[in-house]
Amino acid sequence: MDVLFIHQAFPAQFGRLALELARRYGWRCRFLVESLSACPTPSRSMLETLEIHQVPVDPPRPRGGLPWPQVFGGWLEQCSSYRSAFDRLGLRSDLVVAHGGQGAPIAFLREAVSAPIVNYCEYYFPTRFADLTYRVDLPPAEVAPFYPRCINAPTLIALQNADAGYSPTRFQRDSFPERYHPKIEVHFDGIDTELYRPQPAGELILPDGRRIGPGERVVTFVARGLESMRGFDLFVAVASRIARERSDVVFVCAGSEITYYGWDNHHTGGASSFRSWAMERLDAPADRFAFLGHIEPEALAAVLSRSDLHLFPTVPFVPSWSFFNAMACARVVIGAEVAPVLEVIDPGRTGLVAPLFDTDRWAELALEVLARPSEFEPIGRAAADLIRERYSLDACVPDLRDYFERVASGRPPDS
Repeated sequence: MDVLFIHQAFPAQFGRLALELARRYGWRCRFLVESLSACPTPSRSMLETLEIHQVPVDPPRPRGGLPWPQVFGGWLEQCSSYRSAFDRLGLRSDLVVAHGGQGAPIAFLREAVSAPIVNYCEYYFPTRFADLTYRVDLPPAEVAPFYPRCINAPTLIALQNADAGYSPTRFQRDSFPERYHPKIEVHFDGIDTELYRPQPAGELILPDGRRIGPGERVVTFVARGLESMRGFDLFVAVASRIARERSDVVFVCAGSEITYYGWDNHHTGGASSFRSWAMERLDAPADRFAFLGHIEPEALAAVLSRSDLHLFPTVPFVPSWSFFNAMACARVVIGAEVAPVLEVIDPGRTGLVAPLFDTDRWAELALEVLARPSEFEPIGRAAADLIRERYSLDACVPDLRDYFERVASGRPPDS
């Protein structure tokens, strides 16, 4: 099978999947992208195995993206750039798999390709009380009701022009208008359980050289950005409470100071990052925190394997891969009591949950886990078993292969 993957960045959601399809089944996997990503960073094996073509973008996008009223016009220009590159390179294939909307403007390819088009349906933004507007404890941004309509327009056009679509989780599929649900199947991306796996605890050497010995406890927070949508400030509030109760805990945070989603500069006044704002506002003990920034997967696996507890205080939004990675490492995870977390965690069996805004309850649960770790070890083991059985590459890649073959051959979707 010859598959063309289209995405704004590489590897994003498709890099590891394409590498597995090439390795396991001998598929030819090519990419049409704008840039190579730093989160996650492409591996050497990806760069050596996969055929990557870059689309020149002129003019380059401004840092932080386009202003929301210009999103749709910018997407139309992006469509033109991709179409020109596609025609110039002659990229014909048996199947096109693309991240719809802003991630990959596939709408203009409908008349250019004879192959079926699969749309990766990552998320459809609601207009209120979800994702961007869920944090009712923070001042709302004036543009919040308008931005989703601008960003959803390309997503719907891409889905309308695709032959089929898939989402990694039911929550993500269900975020789309109900009339599109029959067109969207659920197929998860796949977690590398050879990398993210239970390992013996020992000394942890952080990327910055700091050493965490066997006698110290580690509580982790991981997100692409240390921002309000992933509840970084709520994590700081919980961590500060834990720090007052226990002197042996280090709080290790991986993620950029950049805000990728939402308008955290409204809260900070633009004078500092949301990380700095949260630490100062909550008077957090800075010497108890270790901030790693973006780190390579191998370093992240080492951190998560050494973690005694992982916190995931997210709003209802696309679940982070780090959430699955922590579970794969047999960590006890406390997640927000929201739909995307509850789809994965069976409370009390494969993880723990707490109401997002009840930081006292989060702290109480966290202190229980840290005080009696042996009682909670079965939860971590059950979490690792769940990821291995349902969400691992070994479980997901064959499923996605079958799905791609079915769409490429024109067979109807599963009921």
